[in-house]
Amino acid sequence: MKPILLKITSGPAISFSARSDSKSYKNNSWHYHPEFELIHVIKGSGTLFAGDGVHYFKPGDLVFIGSYLPHYWKFDTQYTTESPEKSYTELTQFKGDFWGKDFLSIPENKYIAALLEKSRKGLVFRGNKTIEAKGILTTLIAATDTRRVILLLELLISIASCKRSLHISSAYHHDNIFTQSERITKVYNYTLQHFKSNIYIKDVAAIANLTTNSFCRYFKSCTRKSYSQVIAELRIGYACKLLSEGEKSIKQICYESGFNNITHFNRLFKKLKDVQPNEYRKMINT
Repeated sequence: MKPILLKITSGPAISFSARSDSKSYKNNSWHYHPEFELIHVIKGSGTLFAGDGVHYFKPGDLVFIGSYLPHYWKFDTQYTTESPEKSYTELTQFKGDFWGKDFLSIPENKYIAALLEKSRKGLVFRGNKTIEAKGILTTLIAATDTRRVILLLELLISIASCKRSLHISSAYHHDNIFTQSERITKVYNYTLQHFKSNIYIKDVAAIANLTTNSFCRYFKSCTRKSYSQVIAELRIGYACKLLSEGEKSIKQICYESGFNNITHFNRLFKKLKDVQPNEYRKMINT
Protein backbone atom coordinates (compact mmCIF):
# COMPACT_ATOMS: atom_id res chain seq x y z
CA MET A 1 0.00 0.00 0.00
CA LYS A 2 1.43 3.36 -1.00
CA PRO A 3 1.36 6.26 1.45
CA ILE A 4 -1.91 8.11 1.26
CA LEU A 5 -1.95 10.93 -1.28
CA LEU A 6 -4.34 13.30 0.43
CA LYS A 7 -6.40 15.28 -2.07
CA ILE A 8 -7.05 18.76 -0.74
CA THR A 9 -10.40 20.07 -1.92
CA SER A 10 -10.94 23.78 -2.31
CA GLY A 11 -13.99 24.34 -4.52
CA PRO A 12 -14.81 25.94 -7.87
CA ALA A 13 -14.75 29.49 -6.50
CA ILE A 14 -11.41 29.36 -4.65
CA SER A 15 -7.85 28.40 -5.60
CA PHE A 16 -6.58 27.34 -2.15
CA SER A 17 -7.98 26.13 1.15
CA ALA A 18 -8.25 28.17 4.38
CA ARG A 19 -10.44 26.80 7.15
CA SER A 20 -10.83 25.79 10.77
CA ASP A 21 -10.92 22.13 11.80
CA SER A 22 -12.35 20.48 14.91
CA LYS A 23 -12.06 16.86 13.69
CA SER A 24 -8.51 15.88 14.47
CA TYR A 25 -9.19 12.17 14.08
CA LYS A 26 -9.57 12.54 10.31
CA ASN A 27 -6.59 11.80 8.02
CA ASN A 28 -4.85 10.42 11.09
CA SER A 29 -2.28 8.40 9.16
CA TRP A 30 1.03 8.72 7.32
CA HIS A 31 0.25 10.88 4.28
CA TYR A 32 1.50 13.60 1.97
CA HIS A 33 0.11 16.13 -0.48
CA PRO A 34 1.48 18.60 -3.03
CA GLU A 35 0.09 21.55 -1.06
CA PHE A 36 2.04 23.49 1.53
CA GLU A 37 0.26 23.37 4.88
CA LEU A 38 0.35 26.03 7.62
CA ILE A 39 -1.44 25.06 10.82
CA HIS A 40 -2.10 26.97 14.04
CA VAL A 41 -2.89 24.53 16.86
CA ILE A 42 -5.40 26.33 19.08
CA LYS A 43 -6.63 23.37 21.10
CA GLY A 44 -5.09 19.90 21.09
CA SER A 45 -1.78 18.18 21.63
CA GLY A 46 0.07 15.15 20.36
CA THR A 47 2.98 14.00 18.27
CA LEU A 48 3.79 15.11 14.74
CA PHE A 49 6.00 12.88 12.61
CA ALA A 50 7.33 14.78 9.60
CA GLY A 51 9.92 13.29 7.28
CA ASP A 52 12.47 11.75 9.64
CA GLY A 53 11.70 14.10 12.55
CA VAL A 54 9.39 14.23 15.56
CA HIS A 55 7.69 17.23 17.21
CA TYR A 56 5.43 17.27 20.26
CA PHE A 57 2.80 19.83 19.35
CA LYS A 58 0.67 21.80 21.79
CA PRO A 59 -1.71 24.80 21.78
CA GLY A 60 -0.04 27.87 20.34
CA ASP A 61 2.21 26.02 17.90
CA LEU A 62 2.41 27.39 14.35
CA VAL A 63 3.62 24.59 12.08
CA PHE A 64 4.52 24.80 8.39
CA ILE A 65 4.62 21.52 6.42
CA GLY A 66 6.29 21.64 3.00
CA SER A 67 4.97 20.27 -0.26
CA TYR A 68 5.18 16.45 -0.48
CA LEU A 69 6.73 16.12 2.99
CA PRO A 70 5.26 12.88 4.44
CA HIS A 71 3.74 13.54 7.84
CA TYR A 72 1.42 12.13 10.47
CA TRP A 73 -0.51 14.19 13.03
CA LYS A 74 -1.11 11.80 15.94
CA PHE A 75 -3.33 13.65 18.41
CA ASP A 76 -3.27 12.47 22.03
CA THR A 77 -5.79 9.81 23.00
CA GLN A 78 -8.36 12.15 24.55
CA TYR A 79 -8.87 13.78 21.13
CA THR A 80 -9.34 10.57 19.13
CA THR A 81 -11.66 8.38 21.22
CA GLU A 82 -15.29 7.67 20.31
CA SER A 83 -16.33 10.60 22.54
CA PRO A 84 -13.30 12.85 22.09
CA GLU A 85 -12.38 16.16 23.62
CA LYS A 86 -12.69 18.87 21.03
CA SER A 87 -9.51 19.89 19.29
CA TYR A 88 -9.36 23.02 17.18
CA THR A 89 -6.94 24.18 14.51
CA GLU A 90 -6.85 26.90 11.89
CA LEU A 91 -5.00 26.17 8.67
CA THR A 92 -4.36 27.02 5.09
CA GLN A 93 -3.19 24.68 2.31
CA PHE A 94 -2.01 25.91 -1.07
CA LYS A 95 0.03 24.74 -4.03
CA GLY A 96 3.28 26.57 -4.67
CA ASP A 97 2.25 27.52 -8.20
CA PHE A 98 -1.44 28.38 -7.70
CA TRP A 99 -0.65 32.06 -8.39
CA GLY A 100 1.32 31.17 -11.54
CA LYS A 101 4.51 29.21 -12.02
CA ASP A 102 6.76 32.30 -12.33
CA PHE A 103 5.29 34.33 -9.46
CA LEU A 104 7.83 33.20 -6.86
CA SER A 105 10.72 33.79 -9.27
CA ILE A 106 10.42 37.57 -9.26
CA PRO A 107 12.98 39.30 -6.97
CA GLU A 108 10.30 40.88 -4.76
CA ASN A 109 9.25 37.41 -3.61
CA LYS A 110 12.68 36.04 -2.72
CA TYR A 111 11.89 35.83 1.00
CA ILE A 112 8.65 33.94 0.41
CA ALA A 113 10.44 31.59 -1.99
CA ALA A 114 13.14 30.98 0.64
CA LEU A 115 10.47 30.28 3.27
CA LEU A 116 8.75 27.69 1.09
CA GLU A 117 12.08 25.99 0.46
CA LYS A 118 12.82 25.83 4.19
CA SER A 119 9.38 24.36 4.85
CA ARG A 120 10.38 21.20 3.00
CA LYS A 121 11.94 20.10 6.31
CA GLY A 122 8.89 21.14 8.32
CA LEU A 123 9.04 24.28 10.47
CA VAL A 124 7.77 25.23 13.92
CA PHE A 125 7.53 28.98 14.59
CA ARG A 126 7.77 30.49 18.05
CA GLY A 127 7.89 33.89 19.68
CA ASN A 128 5.76 37.02 19.80
CA LYS A 129 6.04 37.53 16.04
CA THR A 130 3.71 34.58 15.48
CA ILE A 131 0.86 36.54 17.11
CA GLU A 132 0.60 38.69 14.00
CA ALA A 133 0.68 35.67 11.68
CA LYS A 134 -2.01 33.85 13.67
CA GLY A 135 -4.26 36.89 13.46
CA ILE A 136 -3.81 37.10 9.69
CA LEU A 137 -4.65 33.41 9.35
CA THR A 138 -7.89 33.88 11.28
CA THR A 139 -8.83 36.82 9.05
CA LEU A 140 -7.90 34.85 5.93
CA ILE A 141 -10.35 32.07 6.81
CA ALA A 142 -13.25 34.53 6.77
CA ALA A 143 -12.10 36.50 3.71
CA THR A 144 -13.43 36.29 0.15
CA ASP A 145 -12.31 37.02 -3.39
CA THR A 146 -9.02 38.86 -4.05
CA ARG A 147 -8.67 39.69 -0.36
CA ARG A 148 -7.87 36.00 0.27
CA VAL A 149 -4.82 36.10 -2.00
CA ILE A 150 -3.60 39.36 -0.47
CA LEU A 151 -3.96 37.96 3.04
CA LEU A 152 -2.11 34.76 2.13
CA LEU A 153 0.79 36.88 0.88
CA GLU A 154 0.70 38.95 4.07
CA LEU A 155 0.68 35.73 6.10
CA LEU A 156 3.73 34.33 4.31
CA ILE A 157 5.56 37.65 4.62
CA SER A 158 4.80 37.68 8.34
CA ILE A 159 6.12 34.20 9.07
CA ALA A 160 9.11 34.73 6.78
CA SER A 161 10.17 37.49 9.16
CA CYS A 162 9.90 35.24 12.25
CA LYS A 163 13.39 34.71 13.63
CA ARG A 164 12.52 31.93 16.08
CA SER A 165 11.89 28.69 14.21
CA LEU A 166 13.15 25.15 14.21
CA HIS A 167 13.18 22.35 11.67
CA ILE A 168 11.28 19.16 12.40
CA SER A 169 13.03 16.96 9.84
CA SER A 170 16.53 16.79 8.47
CA ALA A 171 17.27 17.37 4.77
CA TYR A 172 14.35 15.18 3.74
CA HIS A 173 13.31 14.52 0.16
CA HIS A 174 10.26 12.73 -1.18
CA ASP A 175 12.30 10.13 -3.05
CA ASN A 176 10.82 7.43 -0.79
CA ILE A 177 7.26 8.62 -1.32
CA PHE A 178 6.08 5.06 -1.88
CA THR A 179 6.68 4.08 1.74
CA GLN A 180 3.92 1.75 2.90
CA SER A 181 1.45 3.93 4.78
CA GLU A 182 -0.50 1.28 6.71
CA ARG A 183 2.66 -0.47 7.94
CA ILE A 184 4.55 2.65 9.06
CA THR A 185 1.43 4.02 10.76
CA LYS A 186 1.12 0.81 12.79
CA VAL A 187 4.79 1.08 13.77
CA TYR A 188 4.40 4.70 14.88
CA ASN A 189 1.24 3.95 16.85
CA TYR A 190 2.89 1.05 18.68
CA THR A 191 5.97 3.16 19.37
CA LEU A 192 3.94 6.04 20.81
CA GLN A 193 2.10 3.64 23.11
CA HIS A 194 5.23 1.94 24.44
CA PHE A 195 8.25 4.27 24.20
CA LYS A 196 8.15 5.04 27.95
CA SER A 197 8.95 1.39 28.68
CA ASN A 198 11.35 -1.13 27.18
CA ILE A 199 10.73 -1.76 23.48
CA TYR A 200 12.18 -4.80 21.76
CA ILE A 201 12.90 -4.72 18.03
CA LYS A 202 11.48 -8.20 17.55
CA ASP A 203 8.09 -7.02 18.87
CA VAL A 204 8.00 -4.00 16.57
CA ALA A 205 9.10 -6.15 13.64
CA ALA A 206 6.17 -8.47 14.36
CA ILE A 207 3.78 -5.51 14.22
CA ALA A 208 5.17 -4.75 10.75
CA ASN A 209 5.01 -8.45 9.80
CA LEU A 210 8.75 -8.51 9.07
CA THR A 211 11.80 -10.28 10.40
CA THR A 212 14.03 -8.22 12.69
CA ASN A 213 16.69 -7.62 10.04
CA SER A 214 14.11 -6.80 7.37
CA PHE A 215 12.36 -4.40 9.69
CA CYS A 216 15.58 -2.51 10.47
CA ARG A 217 16.28 -2.10 6.76
CA TYR A 218 12.66 -1.16 6.03
CA PHE A 219 12.44 1.44 8.78
CA LYS A 220 15.69 3.11 7.78
CA SER A 221 14.59 3.22 4.13
CA CYS A 222 11.39 4.99 5.25
CA THR A 223 12.88 7.49 7.69
CA ARG A 224 16.64 7.50 6.96
CA LYS A 225 17.15 6.88 10.68
CA SER A 226 17.50 3.73 12.71
CA TYR A 227 14.60 2.74 14.91
CA SER A 228 16.73 3.26 18.02
CA GLN A 229 17.42 6.85 16.91
CA VAL A 230 13.71 7.57 16.62
CA ILE A 231 13.05 6.06 20.05
CA ALA A 232 15.80 8.24 21.54
CA GLU A 233 14.34 11.38 19.92
CA LEU A 234 10.83 10.52 21.12
CA ARG A 235 12.04 10.05 24.69
CA ILE A 236 14.13 13.22 24.72
CA GLY A 237 11.28 15.14 23.09
CA TYR A 238 8.92 13.90 25.78
CA ALA A 239 11.44 14.90 28.44
CA CYS A 240 11.49 18.42 26.94
CA LYS A 241 7.70 18.47 27.18
CA LEU A 242 7.84 17.51 30.88
CA LEU A 243 10.58 20.06 31.55
CA SER A 244 8.39 22.81 30.10
CA GLU A 245 5.28 21.80 32.04
CA GLY A 246 6.27 21.79 35.70
CA GLU A 247 8.69 21.26 38.52
CA LYS A 248 9.32 17.52 38.39
CA SER A 249 12.88 16.59 39.23
CA ILE A 250 15.32 15.75 36.44
CA LYS A 251 15.58 12.23 37.83
CA GLN A 252 11.81 11.76 37.79
CA ILE A 253 11.58 13.09 34.22
CA CYS A 254 14.37 10.73 33.19
CA TYR A 255 12.42 7.66 34.33
CA GLU A 256 9.04 8.90 33.10
CA SER A 257 10.55 9.42 29.63
CA GLY A 258 11.60 5.78 29.33
CA PHE A 259 15.22 5.90 30.52
CA ASN A 260 16.66 3.62 33.17
CA ASN A 261 19.91 5.48 33.75
CA ILE A 262 20.24 9.17 34.66
CA THR A 263 23.80 9.39 33.31
CA HIS A 264 22.74 8.03 29.93
CA PHE A 265 19.75 10.37 29.91
CA ASN A 266 21.90 13.46 30.59
CA ARG A 267 24.44 12.43 27.96
CA LEU A 268 21.83 11.80 25.28
CA PHE A 269 19.93 14.99 26.13
CA LYS A 270 23.13 17.00 25.74
CA LYS A 271 23.87 15.28 22.43
CA LEU A 272 20.44 16.01 20.94
CA LYS A 273 19.70 19.42 22.48
CA ASP A 274 23.22 20.85 23.00
CA VAL A 275 22.39 21.69 26.63
CA GLN A 276 21.86 19.77 29.85
CA PRO A 277 18.25 19.18 31.05
CA ASN A 278 18.50 21.75 33.86
CA GLU A 279 19.89 24.32 31.40
CA TYR A 280 17.04 23.58 29.00
CA ARG A 281 14.51 24.20 31.77
CA LYS A 282 16.08 27.57 32.56
CA MET A 283 16.07 28.55 28.88
CA ILE A 284 12.38 27.85 28.33
CA ASN A 285 11.34 29.58 31.54
CA THR A 286 13.12 32.86 30.77
